[in-house]
Amino acid sequence: MGVRMVRGVRFRRVGRAARRRPTRRRRGVACTCMNSRAAYDTIDAILNVHSMVNGFVAQAVEDVPDSRMAEQPAGGLIVNHPAWTLSHLNAYAGLLLSMLEDTSVSAAAVEAEMARFGFGTTPVPDLGAYAPKHELVERFKERNARLGAVVAAKHGEMFPRPAPERFRTHAPTIGHIAVTLLVAHPAHHLGQLRQWRRGTGIAGG
Repeated sequence: MGVRMVRGVRFRRVGRAARRRPTRRRRGVACTCMNSRAAYDTIDAILNVHSMVNGFVAQAVEDVPDSRMAEQPAGGLIVNHPAWTLSHLNAYAGLLLSMLEDTSVSAAAVEAEMARFGFGTTPVPDLGAYAPKHELVERFKERNARLGAVVAAKHGEMFPRPAPERFRTHAPTIGHIAVTLLVAHPAHHLGQLRQWRRGTGIAGG
């Protein structure tokens, strides 16, 4: 193993591949220098991905005609249409806001939306069962913008708290639920929206 010096910082070289792990000498002892937590805030990365994926979701429904928002193509095999998907994502954004003790969405509204559009509900090819497209998109954008602001302000306080009892089998803390709903959940449904677009013959997205 070779070692070379650059302005007092040593870089270890293993074979041909250089692994740059800077070390500095303190009182004769070499210590590995890592980025401090203050220098890299993970929540910023989480919220950036959340914003990016939500932008893709909005883009995926932007050119979908209102009349096709509840269409189930491929002989009904692709069931998660945009009207249900947006309703579903809006419901979970409201749920997370409620967990974070934000009052922008009432407890009654969260309960009603989860009952209609939460996990285990069945999308139906009936436009009348859903809000109009412009309302769904507007709520999606507004609620997720609010969610990003609330998470940025409250994550240090709220994320370590125990999750509500019904979620603890899979998510011990509110933080576990939040990261899932901010990043993994909308990305999962973005993939379904793109599959739906292919099934309906709508280009791109």
